[in-house]
This record gives sequence, structure tokens and C-alpha cells, in this order.
Amino acid sequence: MEFVTENGKKRVEINEASFRDAVNLKKAAFKCLLKMPDFSSLDVTTLEGINTSKLFESLAQLIINIDTSDEFDNAIMKCLSCCVYDGFYKIDENLFNDKAEAREDYYEIVSKCAEVNLRPFFKSLVSELKQRFKAIQTKENQK
Repeated sequence: MEFVTENGKKRVEINEASFRDAVNLKKAAFKCLLKMPDFSSLDVTTLEGINTSKLFESLAQLIINIDTSDEFDNAIMKCLSCCVYDGFYKIDENLFNDKAEAREDYYEIVSKCAEVNLRPFFKSLVSELKQRFKAIQTKENQK
């Protein structure tokens, strides 16, 4: 995935990380989700009972969990190591030290990297869960 940063200053190339690095990122993301107090009661099929302020609060909590997780930070930095900023700068902690203007793009870069590396897992997980739930419903309807 290539994009120009929101502030329109730099071109960023996000590449898929190795399978192992992507799996470690997935594990770190799930651990951040599990830290959310209301996660177990969230009905993700309908979002029933969730008002917009509650949804915003949950998203804010997730962002805080991710942003304060050393495990997530280490995993995302590992995934970013194969990505490129402004045509030829490797994306790592040194980039954000050496090029202070890159800090403005940090969250955008991290979110796109997470999207590229996590989407394949969640896409197949959602597909698998849909099939399993459909099979369960079919069995229940046959009773």
C-alpha cells in the first residue's frame, strides 16, 4: 500500500511484514482488546445496546491500550521495518528521531501498517465464523 500522508508532505510505502511478525502483531492487538472491560459483553453482530458515546469510549480505550502496550509497539515497529518513508528512509525508531516531521505522520503510518498486516487474518476469521454460525443456525432450525 502506498499513500501520501494526510499533511500531504511524504509518500509512504507499507509492505506486508513476514508471517511471524504479522502473527506477533495480531497477538499484541488481541491482548489490547482483551484489556477492554466491556469487550466480553459487546454484541459485535448488531452492536445492540451500544450508543455512540459508549462506542466512542470503547474506541478511545482501545487506542489507549494499544498506545501504552510495549508488546504492540515492539510488534508494529518490527512490521514497519520493511516499509519506506519519503522514498528511501527505512521506517524505524531512528526515522522518528532523525526526522522530527515524521512524528506528525506516526499514527497514520502505524494504523496503515496494522491494517495491511492484520486484515488478512481478520478477513479469514470473519469468513470462518460466518460459516460456523450459519451451520449452527441451520442445525437449530432443523430441530
